[in-house]
Amino acid sequence: MNNIWQKVRPLVRGIYRILSGLNGFAYDFKRFLLYSSWWENLKLTEVRNYNMVVAYHGLEKSLSFKNRNPNSGWSNAERVFSKLKIANELGVYGYHDKAGKQVLEKFLRLPENISKNRSKEMLSEMNLMDFDSSEDHGAQQFELNSFRQGVLKNPEAFFLSRYSLREFSKEIVEIKHIERALKLAMKTPSVCNRQEWHVHYSDNPVIIDKVLQYQNGNSPFRNKIPNLMVITIDLRAFFTGPEHYQHWIDGGLFSMSIIYSLHSLGIASCPLNWSQTPKMDKELRKAMNLENHQTVIMMIALGYPESDNKVCSSKRRPLGEIITEIKLK
Repeated sequence: MNNIWQKVRPLVRGIYRILSGLNGFAYDFKRFLLYSSWWENLKLTEVRNYNMVVAYHGLEKSLSFKNRNPNSGWSNAERVFSKLKIANELGVYGYHDKAGKQVLEKFLRLPENISKNRSKEMLSEMNLMDFDSSEDHGAQQFELNSFRQGVLKNPEAFFLSRYSLREFSKEIVEIKHIERALKLAMKTPSVCNRQEWHVHYSDNPVIIDKVLQYQNGNSPFRNKIPNLMVITIDLRAFFTGPEHYQHWIDGGLFSMSIIYSLHSLGIASCPLNWSQTPKMDKELRKAMNLENHQTVIMMIALGYPESDNKVCSSKRRPLGEIITEIKLK
């Protein structure tokens, strides 16, 4: 009987995993259906702003080419303009509304565009819109010396000195250091520069203990975590079917940037995965009162290392196993 079970067990386990995966796929699809912005209600400020940045970032790219096509960018210009009119009619302006207005103005004032009737019509109407950005959007000069400021003298020392730490000192990381790390991480690229991420943070031990009860794998060191982040992505930033997976990509990029920015400031961290069941995801949402449109990407435990620490060696595979030259079939 035991021999039969040993043969059947992998099949039973595999079927369970497939059914569990299908349940997760269905849950993710339902959330994308309910909370993404495929219906594009541009009267909602956040939905319009995510839609706006897609359009004006297209104009930014057009403005950034050294030898740009003088006839390019007009479809995005019209898209930005139509959204500006909605914002103006509603009298409610988001960050990207203001940025979009400035970028469109720069596009319309290009030497090859300023004399066109459509440019004059748009600029005339935009002059009556009483909202502006205090920042500089569009395109800018970026000299080689500026680029080289980011070159590390010893990149191996930085990257190879980061380990996932699971036992921290009792010292709480002050919010000013958290904010500095997040400001650095905000340079993370995102699809069409949507920046659809959000960080939920706490240094309250009661809250940390409660939230971590829903994440697998932290119980041996839960009481040694002084600070915790929960990284989420706003599903309202996505409009089309092919984008159904993009929030995981942007969320992963942002999370890794946070981890490295913390490391650059001498703050240790440990990423805590959120590969959870729909049931557990719902329970965390109830405990944290997360908004429906926020998708949990991962949690990050963080704090200062002690003078003596022990970490997993976690050696890396040989480079030859993970790199292949691109060849056409």
